[in-house]
Amino acid sequence: MKVEDVKKLADLARIEMSEDEMATIAKDFDHILAYVGQVQEALKLNENTFIDKKSEGDMMHNVMREDIAVNKPGEYTDKILQETPKTEDGYLKVKQIL
Repeated sequence: MKVEDVKKLADLARIEMSEDEMATIAKDFDHILAYVGQVQEALKLNENTFIDKKSEGDMMHNVMREDIAVNKPGEYTDKILQETPKTEDGYLKVKQIL
């Protein structure tokens, strides 16, 4: 890529760059595009190797824990309310935002 091309791209993106930065980008740009091409090729090759999720339903399972409460409701309420500067009717009172 030429320095003039990098300058045009920088202008379009409204990025201020020095001449040295543009020269560095111009030099490295072909390597960057080659790497992106390799990644795209790898993705294309892997499209055909993915497992069909409908036919392999037994392999699919949730590895996350169940979303259950591990403490009693209100267990920490009093401690939290004691630490806040303002409370009202058992709630934290904060400044109005809107």
